[in-house]
Amino acid sequence: MTNLERIEQIFTELLKVEKIEPEMELKALGLDSLDLVEVMMKLEEEFGIEFSNDEMLGFSTVADVVAEIERKLKK
Repeated sequence: MTNLERIEQIFTELLKVEKIEPEMELKALGLDSLDLVEVMMKLEEEFGIEFSNDEMLGFSTVADVVAEIERKLKK
């Protein structure tokens, strides 16, 4: 399973949506601040990384989240 597929799976499971596309806006998914924290915590656990509060609040799309995770994994 690719990183993108793992990320999409977490979003779909936690947000109870059928399909996630990278270009989707997080706000369009109905994410409130508690949902965002829950998703980010699950992603941190899944990938063994950490997000700062500023990073979490700076994400606009699913692709932003994917790019940041891949950047952190390359370190």
